[in-house]
Amino acid sequence: MLFPQLVVINGARNEAANASVTAALKALKERHPGHLGNVWSVQINESDSSESLDIICDVWGSAVSRGGSAVPDLVLDVTTIGPGADASSSFTAAMGIPTLSAQYGQEGDIRYWRDLDLDQKNYLIQVMTPGDLMPEAIRQLAIQMNITNAGILFDKNFIMNHKYKSLLLNVPTRHVINELQHSSELIKEQLSKLRDLDVVNYFLMGDGKSIDMILDSGESLSFTGRKYGWFVLSLDDELWPSCPCENITVLFLKPQSPTMGNQSQAESVARTILSKPFITSAFYYDLTLLGVSAMKSALDSGDWPLEPRQINCNIYNETNTPTRGLDFLAKLMAASKNMTPTYAGINWGEKNGEHGADFKMTMYMVNIEREKISSKIQSGEWQAGIETPLQASLTKVA
Repeated sequence: MLFPQLVVINGARNEAANASVTAALKALKERHPGHLGNVWSVQINESDSSESLDIICDVWGSAVSRGGSAVPDLVLDVTTIGPGADASSSFTAAMGIPTLSAQYGQEGDIRYWRDLDLDQKNYLIQVMTPGDLMPEAIRQLAIQMNITNAGILFDKNFIMNHKYKSLLLNVPTRHVINELQHSSELIKEQLSKLRDLDVVNYFLMGDGKSIDMILDSGESLSFTGRKYGWFVLSLDDELWPSCPCENITVLFLKPQSPTMGNQSQAESVARTILSKPFITSAFYYDLTLLGVSAMKSALDSGDWPLEPRQINCNIYNETNTPTRGLDFLAKLMAASKNMTPTYAGINWGEKNGEHGADFKMTMYMVNIEREKISSKIQSGEWQAGIETPLQASLTKVA
């Protein structure tokens, strides 16, 4: 029996990935006992580069020292962003290990994967997460609604470090991007500072608690009515905006749930074991299954050797990265065709920065009156992607 040996690298704070990868590996062992060999799991501090590299190299060194068919075949990299994530991507490129990565970033954002040779481009593969793609909807709203100013706020569920410059690049929208404050009083102060800058369109990417706080704060400041625009984006497909508000109208975007006819039994079971937002945890769950399945197919077909030549960090000298001759991207694409996604599939492009979670977001005009939703009008949809236009029936706002 040929089964892949796997190394998982994750940031300690990425709880959704930690829980989902663990659940996927457990499911694999139960359903397909012969599909997976040894698993080495590495937890790193994503804000520290050298410490992260040391930890990864130590685990890798001991795994490779086993020799023969017991050495790792594949890295699943579910770090997000920062120096630790940089350490992980520099390590996989240097060691020449087939890698399926969910690091955040568009084309060129993963620094150590910018200048890959043709061999490396075929086996170092990145797929963008739902949370990495969703902010791109704001770019499309700004373009299509001719929004001239924007205050873009986000909570702990989102990472925006790499989007400060790129999100509204070449779009004539004066804007500020900041993390949402943690209390109602500080949020009021944050909104007031934006208003002092003549910013009257407020975007929030966040969970239910953050949505409630910002809408409540906005109404208490009287930032409501035709002069102001409120835009809320959530990754939770079961959520509706709520707040103890008298009268506020919000353009609300959330993922489209798979229709009941397409909802697999796997999804309903997974919803009971995976954390919210479900689209995110299901993405990491499926990515784990996909990586293992694709590498097993490479082993079965002889496209990847049973005893691969692996080097360790001590031996690496910047010129001895092994040549692989493996089209891992093709294996991943073929494996994903044979998989029923738990929630959202993958849109495959031609290169890193183009592959991403495949889902749609539905837009609703939601009116909240006397603390209850008084109307929800579906007003368009957006296919997640880079530079994908909105399909909408919207009128211009200030």
